[in-house]
Amino acid sequence: MAGNPEHETNEREPSLGSRVAKATAWIVAGRLGVRLAGFVNMLIIARLLVPDDFGVVAIGLTVMQLLQNVSDMGIAQTVIRMKNATKADLDTLFTLSAARGVVTALVLAGIAPLAVAVYGDERLLSVFLLIALHPLLTGFVNPRFFEFEREIDFSRDFRVALMAKLAEVATAITIAVIFRSYIALIAGLVAGGMVRLVLSYAMRPWLPGLALSSFRQVFGFMGWLTGISFAAALNNKLDALILGRIVGPAGTGLYYVGEQLAELATRESGEPIARALYPGFATLSGTPERMREVFLQGVAALAIIALPAAIGFALVADLAVPLILGAKWAEAVPVIQFIGPVLGLQSLVLATQSYAMAQDRPQLIFWRELAFFFFRTPIFIAGAMMYGLIGAVAATALTGIGHLALNLHLYQRLSGAPFWQPLWVARRSLIGVAAMAGLIVFLRPALDNLPGFVSLAVLVAVGGSAFVGTLIACWFAEGRPAGIETTIRDKFLVRLFPNAV
Repeated sequence: MAGNPEHETNEREPSLGSRVAKATAWIVAGRLGVRLAGFVNMLIIARLLVPDDFGVVAIGLTVMQLLQNVSDMGIAQTVIRMKNATKADLDTLFTLSAARGVVTALVLAGIAPLAVAVYGDERLLSVFLLIALHPLLTGFVNPRFFEFEREIDFSRDFRVALMAKLAEVATAITIAVIFRSYIALIAGLVAGGMVRLVLSYAMRPWLPGLALSSFRQVFGFMGWLTGISFAAALNNKLDALILGRIVGPAGTGLYYVGEQLAELATRESGEPIARALYPGFATLSGTPERMREVFLQGVAALAIIALPAAIGFALVADLAVPLILGAKWAEAVPVIQFIGPVLGLQSLVLATQSYAMAQDRPQLIFWRELAFFFFRTPIFIAGAMMYGLIGAVAATALTGIGHLALNLHLYQRLSGAPFWQPLWVARRSLIGVAAMAGLIVFLRPALDNLPGFVSLAVLVAVGGSAFVGTLIACWFAEGRPAGIETTIRDKFLVRLFPNAV
């Protein structure tokens, strides 16, 4: 008989749950530090540079990410799955990663003149040549470093990510202040890659060798991961290239920055949970009911963190963006307002990919991404051609709902449970978000005469309180069932306020 999806019943769960929670805390801390540094970086550089600068770099960065994604062999995921990897296995993974980095760098350098011809901007030559250094560096990262992740130990990843980001920010700001050039964005990226490369060997000393003797053993799983990366890259990385041709660098820069800000809430709050769940799923291999329960517990956690953060930010974007980046970025606000709520809903099933890979069914992810590409791309191009930037943004939001539907269908195939079950698990958070949104919309007219930062502070405080209050009220109305609220009460509130809870 199936257990309550919101309640943990397995004896191994406290140990696994605490390890995943600790891993999530490390990831959140790392990403918080990285994003705080990145926020300072964007705050300063956005005031020194203009949207056109960001648009030119976004084109080069998109091509680099596209090449990296289509050639991604899932080195980290493969190391996590190989519990007894030999020296030959690791050397093979290193060789494949290094070869990928070299080839990607050469391709970027080779197509630099073509990019200049296509977009008619001479700056793209230096952008492509310099940005080629980043995949070259990351290709030689120590594969043994990912063993920490297999052990659900993310403390080293926290240190490496933070130190690499600080190097990136320091380099970018220094060059931006001195030269006021778009080169600052690329130089920072390369500096961060160099620090990550060095630290991967400093924290897990190992002398790699060039070999392909274990190619057959590792390629079975890696082949599907490469296909997934290729299909995902088509979905996620073509936008800037398409917009660069249709609306130009300035519009592309607005879309790029707006999308990055819209993703900030879900990426920084949601991805740590999804990432920590993958090695946790791996330990539950062969117990499908337990995996389903853990997945739904992840949904509940994402629903109280990522969902309100994404929708809340979209509701106050018109106040936040001018304060953060300046008035020249005001046209990026509609990007956040359209895309943010959809990303919040998508975050509920963010761990679907980890769920499928832990079941050794990566082919389902590949077919999902491929289907989404053929659904999304024509709509995005049509929207951009007919209505410019706002048409592209609306197309992204509309097709994002389709991606949510695909993920719910995938959950049904993986678990055998109804597709709507994740939405039911998140029901209290969905009601809380609706209350938050309604109150913010209701209060906006009354705050119009206040300074922007005052209105923003009031709306954040009131909206957050409305969400939490509604969530708790719904929980009590349902008789305080076992769920994420129970976990928060038992693990945190009882310790902080032992006499009040």
